[in-house]
Amino acid sequence: MAGLMLAPLVLAGLGLTHPHHLRADTATHWTAMHLALMPVFPLLGVNLWWLLSGVSGHTLSGVLAWVARVLAFVYIVYYGALDVLAGVGTGRLTLQGQDASAIRLLFAEGNALAAVGVWAFLGASLLTCGLLMVRHGVRLWPGAVLLMLSSVSFLSSHIYAPYGVLTMLVMGLGMALLFGLQSPPKQPGLPAQE
Repeated sequence: MAGLMLAPLVLAGLGLTHPHHLRADTATHWTAMHLALMPVFPLLGVNLWWLLSGVSGHTLSGVLAWVARVLAFVYIVYYGALDVLAGVGTGRLTLQGQDASAIRLLFAEGNALAAVGVWAFLGASLLTCGLLMVRHGVRLWPGAVLLMLSSVSFLSSHIYAPYGVLTMLVMGLGMALLFGLQSPPKQPGLPAQE
């Protein structure tokens, strides 16, 4: 459960230091922070895979779980482009005193690719919540509600303080609850637990 919260907590912590604007005086921190974010943001998609680890097979649930996994992968690829282009790329150009039009172009491209990523993440989260609630029952609703609220907020909040930081904290809690409130797997030969 703690593993599911690690990436959102790291993202929330880094979000507290995320400059709201890229300028010459913030460019060094901006660039370094986005380099640090590159391996962390994909872990949100990995978390969705982790939550779905018990859902497989040639059933509708199994197929939908793979759709969710593919959407999580799409998030990983496309949202990662945001950090490369609008994070590292724009930071480096700003440090080198490059033309603002090139910087605007990288922001536009990064944001367009990130939009694909966050919508894919929302779809993956919706499928994950639905599949887990069908499998484990309504006791998962607190985690499902938190993950869905944070996934919707993630569409526009990135990790900028205060909303993005809160989004990541809520997402981490939602993922942890979805994992922690699942029924224990039934072991063969043992009576079912009530």
